[in-house]
Amino acid sequence: MPKTAPTPDTSVEAQLGEILEHLRRMDARDKLRTWGGFVRGIIAIIPLILLLWSAWYFVEHGAEMMKMIADTAASSAAEYTKGQGQSMVDELMKQYSTPPAR
Repeated sequence: MPKTAPTPDTSVEAQLGEILEHLRRMDARDKLRTWGGFVRGIIAIIPLILLLWSAWYFVEHGAEMMKMIADTAASSAAEYTKGQGQSMVDELMKQYSTPPAR
């Protein structure tokens, strides 16, 4: 609906009716904006809830997680050194062993 300025020859009742119609449309838009703001607010709170929950979980189970990480790191380091260590020892034995007597 194009915006037109009321002409001076329109009656007061017609002008008031036009004002009321504009107010009704503004009220409907404001209701939609209110619901949209509420939904956006809820969506914005979700990351905060996840952050607080993960912090609480880490405080409660942090020691278990650190122990699991340390055990995994120690076992993988042991496997690595076991494979590498044996070949390194063999190489050192070859270099520094005395040659067989002739």
